[in-house]
Amino acid sequence: MANIAILSIYSGTVERGVETFVYELSKRLSKKHKITIFQAGTVIKNPEVRTYNIKSYSQKPKTAKNLFSKLYLDIQSLKILLFTLKVMVKLFKGKYDLIIPVNGGWQAVIIRVISKFIGAKVLISGHAGIGADDAWNIFTRSDVFVALTTAEKVWAKKIAPEMRIEMIPNGVDLSIFNPQVKPKNVPLQKPIVICASALDPYKRVDLTIRAVAKSKNLSLLLLGDGELAGQLDALGKRLLGKRYLRLNMQYNQMASYYRVGQIFTLASQTEAFGISYLEAMACNLPIVTTGDSSREEIIGNAGILTSPQNIDQYAKDLQLAANTNYRNLPYNQALNFSWNKISQQYIKLINNLIIK
Repeated sequence: MANIAILSIYSGTVERGVETFVYELSKRLSKKHKITIFQAGTVIKNPEVRTYNIKSYSQKPKTAKNLFSKLYLDIQSLKILLFTLKVMVKLFKGKYDLIIPVNGGWQAVIIRVISKFIGAKVLISGHAGIGADDAWNIFTRSDVFVALTTAEKVWAKKIAPEMRIEMIPNGVDLSIFNPQVKPKNVPLQKPIVICASALDPYKRVDLTIRAVAKSKNLSLLLLGDGELAGQLDALGKRLLGKRYLRLNMQYNQMASYYRVGQIFTLASQTEAFGISYLEAMACNLPIVTTGDSSREEIIGNAGILTSPQNIDQYAKDLQLAANTNYRNLPYNQALNFSWNKISQQYIKLINNLIIK
């Protein structure tokens, strides 16, 4: 049994993306290993996993793309730095075999240095995706870097050919997300397009609104919140009227809202992986999304890869997906990413990593 520490500042506050990864992975690893989560949030989702609340700023800030953020000197990065420094003492005392830092930036550097003193291994999972943030994570030379897609693994190998790099995708909990979930009632005409996303600029939700507006019969249910909420609501109501609705709900309600729809779409320019694709497919929704090799690997035959910036083409592909009977293709594709399967890959990797 290994003693494993996971550092996740936004766990207990945020329920999407990497925080879902932390919850699902720790829940399954705890059956065979001793897991401790260090978080700034106060909510403890899994009482079977030891959790330390480190008092720190934990509200996810607005997206920052400037010189300070590139140098990890923006407010968000400095809060993660302070959080990590507060965790240091407990890491020295905890006698951990493995540390998994998920917030990148200074946290990755500090944990790598600490690991040399306490003899712990370090595993970093590439949730930032291809680009500067995960390049920084690779630069810290953890004991293993876990790419989420084949494309990311190939990219990482080019940066650090001497480093151990594995590929393990994200997963979905099929006991929560599945076609048997009862759909909610929403005041929208069918067919309904679902988009679940943080309302940040790079998600390009405005393109989705414009594409749905090109159709005469599609409605849009937008699930999420963020800095662009007001702008997107104004655009949606102006272009779609009663065919537009935005809701923000708890993570445990997401499946019942996915089940309202006939299609799922997310027009983001890039995605490290995109857990929402898995959740939607698990609820048997076909996907319409940006075309690239990573998303092709995730979606397979369960949807359409499009060019969202070409609004006319995007609109046609949404309509095509709505008119196509995908049968159980989306759900069958999601079966490949069951957390029960994915966790076994992590357990095998961790056992290999810590056994001398």
